[in-house]
Amino acid sequence: MKTIRQQLLIGLLSASLVCVLSAGAMLYRSLLAETNELADLQLRQLAVALPDEFKGTALPENIHDPEEAFVLQAWDRDGAPMHTTVAPGLQPLPHYGLQGYQEKQVNGNLWRIYGVHEPGRYVQVGQPQSARDRLALRMAVRAGAPLLVIALVFSCLMLIVVGRALRPLDRLARAVVGQSPTALQPLDPVAMAPDLRPVVEALNGLMGKFEEALAAQRTFVADAAHELRSPLTALKLQLQLVERAETDAARTLALARLHERLDRGSHLVQQLLSLARHESGLTRTQLQRVDVNSLLVSVVADHSALADSRDIDLGVETVEPVVVQAEPDGLRVMLNNLVDNALRYTQRGGRVDLLAGTDQGRAYLQVRDNGPGVAPEHRERLFDRFFRPDGNEVWGCGLGLSIVRNIVDHHRADIRLEDGEQGKGLRVTVFFP
Repeated sequence: MKTIRQQLLIGLLSASLVCVLSAGAMLYRSLLAETNELADLQLRQLAVALPDEFKGTALPENIHDPEEAFVLQAWDRDGAPMHTTVAPGLQPLPHYGLQGYQEKQVNGNLWRIYGVHEPGRYVQVGQPQSARDRLALRMAVRAGAPLLVIALVFSCLMLIVVGRALRPLDRLARAVVGQSPTALQPLDPVAMAPDLRPVVEALNGLMGKFEEALAAQRTFVADAAHELRSPLTALKLQLQLVERAETDAARTLALARLHERLDRGSHLVQQLLSLARHESGLTRTQLQRVDVNSLLVSVVADHSALADSRDIDLGVETVEPVVVQAEPDGLRVMLNNLVDNALRYTQRGGRVDLLAGTDQGRAYLQVRDNGPGVAPEHRERLFDRFFRPDGNEVWGCGLGLSIVRNIVDHHRADIRLEDGEQGKGLRVTVFFP
């Protein structure tokens, strides 16, 4: 692909060349028309002047302009030739007996002929059109030479002007190249040309988002390393306890706790992978029509075994059919995390309900339970990575609602945390745009 500089220069130079050629063509046509008019007048003057200038048969043999090529002929009233004057390279013409101007084809060439009948004689003057064309072309070249000089000067000026006009782009490129990925500095839009300020502001916005993404990545890596350190240390200690067990009962208990530690570590890794996968935004092509009620039924089926093991009533409360534009896998991950959290924190014999509907034209889905709930001062922090309220005895890694928040944000949706029915438990509602 050509650069902007190349496109500008090619476009401007091509336009200049077209203008020069068009001007030359118009100049040639104008000069050709004037040449034809003057040449016609000359033919007539030669023909009319002969009877006055020459008496009897005393016609000179060399009547013609050295700049022109023509044939001058005269015949008497009987058609006998009286005189012929032929320019070098031309041949005499037939006797046409014309009165006035007329064009004739002679040996494949176009001639302009003027004939006049005078008492006792007929005079005919002819000139090839090619001679007129050559004369007009020579005149056009002489007249157009200054135009070519002007075109060359204009082309040099265009090179200078385009180079100066594109200097701000070069400065902007150098400013961007000078940025460090680890320390992005916003560009100064005031120091740039007015036409480039929207580009600079867009670049600043992009660099800000990139900086946020880098900061989030650094935070994620640091938090993940910190959180993985503890379960790995616990696994190593538990493995040592298994090795030191002296009785079968002690070894069985140690192995059970080792399996529990492994389950927690696997759950943490799975949540970290899910969080990393949903950190990136959604594109329009990823959005599909999703039947929310069918998705709720599917999620309930996936968690029914866990709910039965804890004697929790898990089900779908149908309100109305709801269809949203969403990314199906992301929506399923979000619901899985909400239901998993609700089942973990709801006491044995409790209840978890899923439902979907519309409120003021906005579709929503909701997961609510009648568990212990969350204090209002802790609700906003629930979306922070690895945050778990004090006094919480249920094991977890604190990433579930962070994953939910990412998926909600990427769908440009809203999420609300409220008290459950009769002030008990927690109600999580996601409103779609």
